[in-house]
Amino acid sequence: MGRGAVRAAVVGVASALSACTGTEIDRAPHAPSVIVLVLDGVRSDEFTSASASDITGVTGEAYASRTWASVAPVATVVRTAYNTGITITAPAHAALVTGHVEPLANFPVDATLGPGLYRPLLPTIFEAARDQLGLPEEQVLLLANTELLQPIEHGLYPGLGLGAETVELFDEEGHPSGEDAPVIDALLERFDTRLPRLAVVNLHDVDRAGHYGGGDAYIDGVSVVDEQVARLWDTLEAEYPGYTSTLLLIVVADHGRHDHDEDQGWHNHGDSCAGCRGLPLMVVGGGAAGGVILDEGVTALDLVPVIAAHLGITMPWAEGLPNPAVFPGFDGDVREGDVALAADGDLTAVQRWLDDPSRRSEVRVGDRVVSTAGVFAAEAPSVLAAEAGARVCFRELSLEPVDGLLPWVPRCLAETGGDWTEMGFPDPEVAPFFRAALAEREGVTWAAWPYNPRGAGEAGTGGRIGLAMAGWTPEAGWTDPVTAQAIFPTDPSIVVTDLGFVVAFGASFADPESRYTRHVRIVPVSLADGGFTLAAEVNITLAALLGEGARVEHPALAGEGERLRVAMVGITEAGASIAAATSADGGLTWSPAVGLPDGGAALPYLAPTWEGPEVVWGTLVDGSARLCRAAPGDTDARCVDVGSPRLQSFVVAEGAATVVRDAGSGAWETATVAW
Repeated sequence: MGRGAVRAAVVGVASALSACTGTEIDRAPHAPSVIVLVLDGVRSDEFTSASASDITGVTGEAYASRTWASVAPVATVVRTAYNTGITITAPAHAALVTGHVEPLANFPVDATLGPGLYRPLLPTIFEAARDQLGLPEEQVLLLANTELLQPIEHGLYPGLGLGAETVELFDEEGHPSGEDAPVIDALLERFDTRLPRLAVVNLHDVDRAGHYGGGDAYIDGVSVVDEQVARLWDTLEAEYPGYTSTLLLIVVADHGRHDHDEDQGWHNHGDSCAGCRGLPLMVVGGGAAGGVILDEGVTALDLVPVIAAHLGITMPWAEGLPNPAVFPGFDGDVREGDVALAADGDLTAVQRWLDDPSRRSEVRVGDRVVSTAGVFAAEAPSVLAAEAGARVCFRELSLEPVDGLLPWVPRCLAETGGDWTEMGFPDPEVAPFFRAALAEREGVTWAAWPYNPRGAGEAGTGGRIGLAMAGWTPEAGWTDPVTAQAIFPTDPSIVVTDLGFVVAFGASFADPESRYTRHVRIVPVSLADGGFTLAAEVNITLAALLGEGARVEHPALAGEGERLRVAMVGITEAGASIAAATSADGGLTWSPAVGLPDGGAALPYLAPTWEGPEVVWGTLVDGSARLCRAAPGDTDARCVDVGSPRLQSFVVAEGAATVVRDAGSGAWETATVAW
C-alpha cells in the first residue's frame, strides 16, 4: 500500500482515487498542529541576517536560499531572535519546551542508562498537549540525531509524565547518525500512519560539524540543513495541504556560536557572545504577521505561549511575551504579576513581569524599583536585612551588546538611610540561573552563588566551576571569591556559624554513570583574618532513605552556632518528597536524613524553607496546590490550600505564608494563607 492510501485512512477519506492521488486527499483543514524545526547551532548570520556573513561573504537570504525561496514567502522572518538562557543544546531545548530557563546540564545520555530522573522540574509542552488534548504518544514527537535531548521528553511535575515519543536516530553502535536528512525522513514517515499534532525536531549536524569539523564543515552543514528545511515544507505543501492550512511551523535555532575569526571561533558556543545568543527565526501560521521581516527583541521563550495558544492548551509557567508586532493574531494567555518572592523578616523583594516586549521584568524592594531603568530583564532577587541596612542582589540582561557580549550581569545594592548604593560584585558575569544566597556575620555581608556562566556540565571547565563565596564591607568592598569546585552547581543556601558559615547547594557527581543522580553538597567555611578555610565537604544523597536512584535538590539551611539543620527535595520515580538532616558540629557531620510526613506529592521545583523547627514546603493534592509544615519526627503534616491549582513561590513568617499563585489566564497574584 502506498503513502496515499495510508494517509487516506488517517484523515478518514475513503475512495479508490485516494490510494493513487496523494495531492487530492488532504484538502480539508485538520486540527491545529505544530512542528518546531531546531537548527542546532546555526547562527542568524548564515540564515536570516540582512548583512553579509563574515564566513560566507553573503547575506543569510542568499546563503540559505532554498528556505528563503520556499518558506520565507509565507513566513514571518525575525532576523535575530535571542536565547536568553544557557546557549547549549540541552538547556536551550528545555527552555523551548517549558517556556522557562531550566538549569539543565548538557550531559550526553548513555543509551543503556538513559537520563533517569534528570529532567525538567516544570511541565513540558509535550505533557501539556497530551494531558489537555488527550493525544496519544505517536502524535507527540521528539526527533533528534543527538544523545543530548532524551531528558526533555517529559518533566517531573506531579500528575503528568506522559510526554513525547522520542525518536533518536543512532547508528548500529549507538552513536548519533550525524546526518539531518534521516531525521526529516523519519518525520515524514510518521505522516504515513498518523499525523503529528506536535513535533519538536532537532537537526544536529550543523552543531556537530561546527564543533568537530575542519575547514568549511560548519558552513557546509548550514547549506545541508537549508535543503532539509525546504524539502520538508515543500513536501507538506504538496501532499498535505489540509494539514499545512492549520499548521504552525517554527524554524529556529537553539543557540548560535562565536563569530568567525582566524582561530575558527565558530567551533564554540555556550557563553554570552552575541553570536551565541542570536537565533534565526521563521514562523508560518499561528497568528504570525506573515510577509514581514522584523528584528523586535523576540526570545525563544516567546514561542511556547504561541505554541500553546495554537494548540488550544495552557502553559502557565511559560515566561515568554509574544510581541504583537510579530504575533498580531496572538490571543493566548499573557503572563503578568509579581513572581519570585524573596524575604528576610519584614524586608521583601519581588520580580515583576512587565507587558513591554522590550522590558520584560523588573525587581522591586517594597514599592521601589531597584533594577536598572529600561533593562530588558531583571530577575531572581534575594534580600538580607542586615544590621547596617538592607541588601538586595539579582541578575540583569541587556540586549545591547558590549564588546560582542550579551551577559547576565549580577547587581547587589546596599541601603543606608533610605538610599540605595551599588555594592559591585566579584564576578562581572553570572549564569542565567544565578541567585545569590546572603548572610551577615560580624558586620560582613556574605554571598554564595553558583559560578557557572556557561552552564557547563563538567567541573573545572575554564579553570573554575562551582559554588563561589565572598564577603563585602562598605570600606573594603568584596573579598576575592573562593570557589568550591562542583559539577553544575545550583540553588545555594547559607547560614552563619560560630567559626564562619556553611553553604549547601545542588550538584552532580563526576562519573558518567551517576552524573544524573543529583545530590546536596554541604561546605563548612571557617574564617580567620579575612581568609577562607573550606572544611571537608559532605554529600547527602538520600540513598538510604529513598533508594540509590534518588535525585536531591533545593537544600534549605537553618540554625545557629553549631546546631544546624537542612531540608531538601528528594525525587524518585514515585514522585517528590521532603527530607531533613541535622548537624551538631557546625556542618562538619550530619545525621542520617529522615523523611517528613506525607503531605501529598511535593512540588519538585520549589525549595522548602524553615520557620523555627518546622519545614514548610509545597505539595499538589487532587489538582490543588497546598503548603504543608512539619518538624522532623512529626507523624503528620499540617497543610493549607493556597486557593489555586498552581503555586509559583512563597515566603513564610509568623505562622502565615505569602504566596504567588496562578490566578488564571496567565496572571499570577500574591495572597496570604495561614495555618
